[in-house]
Amino acid sequence: MNKPLLIVALVFAVILVAGCTLKSDAQYSADQSRRANERAAESMKLSTQQTARGTALTTATLMAAISGKTLINRYDKAPPGLQGQYVVQRHFAPDGQFILVEAPTHYVRPPNIEDRWRVDGDQLCIKGPPNPHRWECYRMARAADGALQWYVDDATSPANKLLTIVTREIFDGPPKK
Repeated sequence: MNKPLLIVALVFAVILVAGCTLKSDAQYSADQSRRANERAAESMKLSTQQTARGTALTTATLMAAISGKTLINRYDKAPPGLQGQYVVQRHFAPDGQFILVEAPTHYVRPPNIEDRWRVDGDQLCIKGPPNPHRWECYRMARAADGALQWYVDDATSPANKLLTIVTREIFDGPPKK
C-alpha cells in the first residue's frame, strides 16, 4: 500500500472510531435541534397525559379570552444561561400586535411592530418570539380552574396536539414592566 493511500485510510479509520460524521455545521445543528425538540415532546406527552383537558375555546370564546389581555407565566427556573425566576408576559393587543416581555430576557430582540397574533378558525396563531419568521398555532382550552391551556397545533411537529403552556394569571391591558 502506498503512503498517501495509507494516510487516507488511517484518517478514515480514526473518524469511524471517534464516531464522527462528515456532516456540515448546519446539518449537525439541525440534528441537535431535532433531538432537543423530540426530548421536549416526550416531556410534553407526560404533561398532556397528567392534565385534564379543559373546554375547547371556539373563535368567539378565544377572542374574548385573550384580546386586549396579558397572559403571564412564572417559572422557578430560567432558561439556560439565565439566573433566577423567569417571568413571561404575552400581550395580545386588540389591533393584532403581539408583545412578549420577559424577565430576565431570553430572546435578544426588542418588541417589533411586525410581531402579530390572530385567531384563525379556533386556533390562536402567533408570528413573533420565539419564532418571528413563521406563524405558530395553538388550540386553546379553559380548565375547570379558569387556566388557559395551550396545545401545539402543527402536524409537522413532534409536539402536535400536546400541552405546552398552562396560563393561570391573566389581566386586562398591556404588560407591566
